[in-house]
This record gives sequence, structure tokens and C-alpha cells, in this order.
Amino acid sequence: MPAVVMGTVTGVRRTSPSFLTVTLAGCSTLETGGFDQRIKILLAQPGQDEPVLPPAEDWYGVYREMADDVRPVMRTFTIRAQRGEEIDIEFALHGDAGPAAAWALSAAPGSRLGIIGPEIGDNPKAYQYMPRRPDWQLLVGDDTAVPALASIISALPADAVARVFVQVPHAEDVREFETAAQVKVEWCVGGGLADAVRSAELPDGTPYAWVAGETSIVRDIRRHLTGTLGWDSKPHYFGGYWKAGQSEG
Repeated sequence: MPAVVMGTVTGVRRTSPSFLTVTLAGCSTLETGGFDQRIKILLAQPGQDEPVLPPAEDWYGVYREMADDVRPVMRTFTIRAQRGEEIDIEFALHGDAGPAAAWALSAAPGSRLGIIGPEIGDNPKAYQYMPRRPDWQLLVGDDTAVPALASIISALPADAVARVFVQVPHAEDVREFETAAQVKVEWCVGGGLADAVRSAELPDGTPYAWVAGETSIVRDIRRHLTGTLGWDSKPHYFGGYWKAGQSEG
């Protein structure tokens, strides 16, 4: 059974033009599995001081039955870090005016946010990153995948080898990833993520790919890896996080 908690903002930090990290307390019953750990965030409807949360038991069934003007807006995010009862959620502002970005930009200490995620002892955790003894890893994402990529890269062991391709909107969004692994990062500022992967000279050996971001870009990269390069698609993760031309709703 998942944990359903009301998080309270204790800090907001703008790290670059496209990224903002919000720290929330009240999350002691949550337990991240690390990597690209997914959670649901619940945002209040207009006129509400805080979102109305469903119970942990049959939370989705209750959520679906809520009235339209009561049901909180729900989005999927990554736990970036956890320190006891506090968690960090990093928001990719992503150039849009969707409800999650709007909430993050207006968040201040005391702001409230609902969270649905893995409770302590819940196993398996809700993450997609699951390499199976590869010789090397291909990690690819646009700005919406940067929080997950940063978490994955920070958890890599020292003997891991990874090629990383990241697309961000602005040069000021480029960052250093903390890791003990052997990681080579190529940044694509403003676009060109799929082209960078297609033109790259990739290592020999058994690979593992984790690719996430805009749906059509992820599809192009998947076609290149499985079609042009002949990789088996089954061991890898290809996640369409959003679609160009569609608002966040």
C-alpha cells in the first residue's frame, strides 16, 4: 500500500534558468528506492488552500470518484533526494505554464503539496532503471528527465561506465553530475539530442539504455538503437515523459 502524505515546503532553490528544487517536510512514511524513483504529486484546485487527499486504501479509486472541482491535479515526478522526513523534488520548468511549473514558481515555505509514493518497506520501488550486468550504460534525457538522470548517475558504482547525453534549454542549465563512476557527458543546448546519439561512437560490449524525455525524440532514439544498431529492445527503458504540442493540462 502506498504512502499518501501532505508535504509542507521548507525551502525553494532556483538552481538555473530551467530548474527549481523544492524541499518538503512531513514525508517520514515515504521511502525512496533511489534511481528514477517515481511519485505522484497532488496540487490543490483553484480556491483551495491545500489539495484534498484520497486515503491510502484504494487511493486511485477514490481519486477518480472525486468531483471535478475537488479532485487534485496529479502529475508524476522523481524524488531527487531524501533526508529523513524531508524530500527534494526538482522541477524542470520546461518553458511551459502547466500547473506543476506554476505551483513550483509560486511555492514558498508553508505551501502544501500532496504526495503519493512508496511507503517504508515497500518493495519493489517504483523505478524503471534496472540494468542487468551491462558492460556499459547509455543514459539519455531532455530537461524533464534531468532530475531522474542526476539521481541515477549519483548512484552508479565506481566500476560503472556510462555515456550520457542531456538536452537542456539554456547553457546556464549545464551542471556537473556528482558520481563515482566513469561517466562521459555530452550536453545538447537548445536541441539536437537524437542527432547527438545517432552520431556518437558508442562503446563495444553489452549495453544498457535508459532514455526518457519528449515522446518523439525517445522514439527516434529507440529506432536508431534497435533498428540501425540492432539492439534488443527488451532489456532497456524508453520513457516518453511528455509530447510536444500538448500542454501539461
